[in-house]
Amino acid sequence: MNRLLAANFARLWRSKIFYGLELFMIGYCMLFYRDAYITINVNHKEYSNWNTGFFGGLLPGGIALAVFISFYIGAEYSNGTIRNKIATGHSRFHIYLSNLFVCYGAAVIMMMTYCVTSLLIGFILIGKEAISGIWKPAQGIGMMLCILMAYTAILVFVAMLDMNIARTGVVSLLLTILLLAAGIMVIQYLEMPEYMVRLEEVQDESGETKTVERTVYNSKYLSGEKRELYEWAKLILPSAQVMEVINRDVEYSVKQPICMFGELLIFTGAGIWIFLRKDIK
Repeated sequence: MNRLLAANFARLWRSKIFYGLELFMIGYCMLFYRDAYITINVNHKEYSNWNTGFFGGLLPGGIALAVFISFYIGAEYSNGTIRNKIATGHSRFHIYLSNLFVCYGAAVIMMMTYCVTSLLIGFILIGKEAISGIWKPAQGIGMMLCILMAYTAILVFVAMLDMNIARTGVVSLLLTILLLAAGIMVIQYLEMPEYMVRLEEVQDESGETKTVERTVYNSKYLSGEKRELYEWAKLILPSAQVMEVINRDVEYSVKQPICMFGELLIFTGAGIWIFLRKDIK
């Protein structure tokens, strides 16, 4: 296992795709703080949710991770590396876990690069406010690591079961985009208010038209079992947890890391079970 990990991390340090994605994350961070600087100093508007800056890298991070994992593991299949590892006596169990560990390591490194860049650029362009305004940073970082763990388990599961690198890349990207869209949709529905204020034009006794505000029930508001279902979807979807972490007023719950860890166990267990029986050509 140690030899597999050493070899995998050696490949990671030589990976041009990995360093390219590191630059992508840095570039995304710079674009965010450029826009924040313009909002505050040029448009003279207030900006308060600095969680979006510090943890916002999780939004493109899932896509970056899908690209990296599909190419990294796909190259092992296309180059015959996995077949050679099995032929030299390494167990499939250790091969799967070593790939999972190195991919998770790459995910953590990419996000830490983003976070460090965020602190530096935020302090230079905005000042202490960009750092002190981060809501519950320690809990947020812990949750970020759990989210990356779930994302990695899902994407490694996909990559380890398909030897076609092109197909793996397409499936991983589509899956990540669908997860992100689903997470955003779940959060939007849960944040809908029960009652809405609607402007209506009415005529008074003199015939004059006035605009009045009326409080009406929101027909799209989730209640009962449907709301409970969406709450569970929010806990299960790593993309929905991303939207929670970048929320300035998020209240963390022990259920969040438990669900992410549960996904790690489910996808890793299923992946290992299938990989042990897979015909490696």
